[in-house]
Amino acid sequence: MNILICDDEPAVGARVKQVAEDYFEAREIPLLCTVCIRGEDALSLKNIEQYQLALLDVDLETMSGISLGRELKQRNPELVLVYISAYLEFATEGYTVNAYRYILKRDMDRMLPNCFEDLLAEQSSRCSTLPIHQGRNVIEMPLDQIYYLESDLRKINVYGDIAHQPVCSYYGKLTELPENLFENGFLRVGRSYVVNMKYIRQISNYKVELRNGVELGVSRNGYAEIRSAFLEWKGQFGQ
Repeated sequence: MNILICDDEPAVGARVKQVAEDYFEAREIPLLCTVCIRGEDALSLKNIEQYQLALLDVDLETMSGISLGRELKQRNPELVLVYISAYLEFATEGYTVNAYRYILKRDMDRMLPNCFEDLLAEQSSRCSTLPIHQGRNVIEMPLDQIYYLESDLRKINVYGDIAHQPVCSYYGKLTELPENLFENGFLRVGRSYVVNMKYIRQISNYKVELRNGVELGVSRNGYAEIRSAFLEWKGQFGQ
């Protein structure tokens, strides 16, 4: 989870960060927190699209937190906004930018963990399937049924436990796959393949061997990084 925190009181920003770290570390969820004290500093970040959650003060010294949230959402429409403020009267403004939650600073220690809990539960329910568009129909493919995805010209072939036999195919590119796929154990191993790490038996000799016997080539340039990512995932989830 990548979180952006913006509060013009350094002590408050540090406390928000501590609450977030305590919550996610207790659940062994990797966390990256970036803390800014000015809205302009937050907007100057080059990788806004990598953040999933922004915890913002409403009444910043140099700009409105509502305006900041609106600009951040323009650059990253998937960003979830949560406002933390000392003033209840700003709550209605927060919802004009579709804020997920509005929390009073006096209640932060109690309410912020509850917010994280609800947010993760909602993300989990959304991340359990891959939407596949076929004409006017949308198929919700359970992630547990996907072994790997293969880029085939302008199509993506989706493979399950039957070796070399696609479950389905649809028009698309691997670069267009939803980010939550990679947050749920999928790993890109080369130009043509994205693999569900749950079904990897081993990675060696520039190949991925899956539990159903399929072998896929691994990018030589990124081999060390790919193998390291798999071993880290395997160590964390005990597969």
